[in-house]
Amino acid sequence: MSATESRDSNFITRARNANKAIWDGINDLVELQRQWNALDYGSTLTAGVGENDGLNSTEVGAVVFDTANAMVAVLGAGHATNMAKLL
Repeated sequence: MSATESRDSNFITRARNANKAIWDGINDLVELQRQWNALDYGSTLTAGVGENDGLNSTEVGAVVFDTANAMVAVLGAGHATNMAKLL
């Protein structure tokens, strides 16, 4: 393998790894929506402590629902096909 081929292959690997992390992250957030609803975290989630200090249910819920749902909409617009090709 030439130096160019090796560099290019490394680039593809990095793109695939980043893609997989995003794919998994979106799916993890969507999965967390079920737990949020089942445990009524909108009413019961306590404020974060330690490394989560300063975070509250409103901020967490915005990511788990609003951001995750926006990302699902982007995937639904055709980007899921792009991403799935690299998985």
